[in-house]
Amino acid sequence: MSLEFISFFAALSFATSLLTSIFSVGGGIIMLVALAQSFSPGTLIPLHGAIQLSNNLSRTFVYRKFFKWHLIQNILVATTVGSVGGILLFGAISEQVLIWLIAGTILFFTWAPLDNFILSIMKNDWFCGLISGFAGIFIGANGPLVTAYMRSKNLNPESLVANHGAVMIYQHSIKILLFMYFFGFSIGEYLFFIIILAIAGFAGAVLAKAIISLIPYESFNIALKILLSFLALILIL
Repeated sequence: MSLEFISFFAALSFATSLLTSIFSVGGGIIMLVALAQSFSPGTLIPLHGAIQLSNNLSRTFVYRKFFKWHLIQNILVATTVGSVGGILLFGAISEQVLIWLIAGTILFFTWAPLDNFILSIMKNDWFCGLISGFAGIFIGANGPLVTAYMRSKNLNPESLVANHGAVMIYQHSIKILLFMYFFGFSIGEYLFFIIILAIAGFAGAVLAKAIISLIPYESFNIALKILLSFLALILIL
């Protein structure tokens, strides 16, 4: 990898980490699209997972006092089942079909009234973990799905970012391990690249923490809904 290549992605890691550390969403898809220009799918998904793992570690560390284990424990168990199911079916399900389902689910979680009967059924930790773990194997950037789900819990911005980050740490970790085991992905080959991007991502997370408290909750919620909708449309276009 050239110095220019690494420098570009380091700057992108800083920017995407800053964005995600404020809204808990957005950076993963931007990074995925950028990486897709240079890497094949078999390398793209686990490499993207490793980069996002480092950025989520930074974000969760910065917001660690807002972490709440009871919010995510069932999601993590269901993620394991969904991820294993996904790796076993990798390539058997049309990526386009899955993208449409994920985009539709994101839009539903974002805009449906919180007292909606169907939403009350879908607003379940096990459902979130199962579908996001499964989707993460196929499309990599499943963070908006988890964000859209957790937004329905009416968390303050810091809690949303912290607990979303913790879920993504686990989801990216299990995804990397599954690709290493089933497809021979070698993380060591990209370790220097990942470390540089991790340092840049940590800087973005630190800056975001200084900014997030300046954003009124109502403005945060409106901006988050618009961003989620925009990302859902990017997925299907």
